[in-house]
Amino acid sequence: MTTPTKESTHPAATSGKVQKDNDGAALTSPDYSSALHSTEAELSLLRGLLAARAGHVADLANRLDKRDFYMPHHGIIYAAITIAAQRLHDEGQPSAPLQPDLIQQDLQAAGNLSDTVASALLQATSGKYLPPVMADVYRLADGLKRMRLHRALDSAGHELINAASSGTDEDIRRCMNQIAFLPHMAHRAGLEVA
Repeated sequence: MTTPTKESTHPAATSGKVQKDNDGAALTSPDYSSALHSTEAELSLLRGLLAARAGHVADLANRLDKRDFYMPHHGIIYAAITIAAQRLHDEGQPSAPLQPDLIQQDLQAAGNLSDTVASALLQATSGKYLPPVMADVYRLADGLKRMRLHRALDSAGHELINAASSGTDEDIRRCMNQIAFLPHMAHRAGLEVA
């Protein structure tokens, strides 16, 4: 049995790719392919799910885990969204839209509506930004899985250095368990390894 990897708490830097919009103006599109985390990507994904139909969210729930979120309160909101979507889907309403007030009620009923969670839910539902379409939500989900892989690699690298420095049997065992789990995480992130 392998032990799930610890994930790094080191801040990430994101770079951007310059693209042109329809009028030829330069736009910066965030590149999350090597980032450790992105609050913006997580909020954008939540925003997209809150604007989606229950059936689409239930489908995405098979591909994304709340542990793919770096911010725990975003993972809590994601879990509430997927539970509500599955409930609507099971009730024969896969085309029903998710309502933010329903998610808020579910979070409150479960005792998960802390100030931090409420604030994040408010950010995800504010009218400041348009929600992404489902195709972009799937790309964001793939990006979150990739960022989780990078956090696991970062953590494994630190564990390797610590194990090499201390040399205790327990440190080496923990490090080997962590490394054994990395191919599974890479596969989830769409990267095949030998």
